[in-house]
Amino acid sequence: MVAIRKNIFCLALAAAALLLPGCGKKTVSGLAGIKGVGDFQFSVASGNARLSVVLETVVVEGGVRVPIAQPAGSYVEMGPDFQSGGTLLVLSVPLSSLMKDYTGLPAVGLPDGRPLPGVREGVLGAVAFELPVIGLTYFYLSNDAYGVFFPVALPQVPVLVSSKIKDERGNLLGVIWGVPSGGKNSVSGVLFLFPVDAAL
Repeated sequence: MVAIRKNIFCLALAAAALLLPGCGKKTVSGLAGIKGVGDFQFSVASGNARLSVVLETVVVEGGVRVPIAQPAGSYVEMGPDFQSGGTLLVLSVPLSSLMKDYTGLPAVGLPDGRPLPGVREGVLGAVAFELPVIGLTYFYLSNDAYGVFFPVALPQVPVLVSSKIKDERGNLLGVIWGVPSGGKNSVSGVLFLFPVDAAL
């Protein structure tokens, strides 16, 4: 089953590169619609899916690139956002890495144990890594979806809120979730989830 899915993915990726305007490039940007989260941009170009987002409540003095153990070649960059005074985060994932089987990753929900919103089982395979100033960050990866959870304070988000990321044709490319703190020992943050086929 996994081999069939990979072959279909490879064929779809090749077709998308030929059929999409701009030589297979696509970019969508906008406002997240979540207090504390500024504008974002999601693009697929040069063999990478790339997400950039401004976190208005986090301040860093310098920049850093943090590699993610899996998938290979993925990383998060962070640095000051001079327009908002917050922090610009950039996640880059090679498209070729999305074709691999990640069923061996531990299945987890949010870092505090609550289920992932918008995911039927409430969990996805994940890799945890530390980001300076921000802390323990989760990169989620499965055969159907991938995403990232950045733990940040969202004091003006009292309930779970979401905003859809769509292209100019109205196709759903992903969802941004503002996750409020659920009480003592729980974490608030921003969750970006993308279906694997949105990278095509």
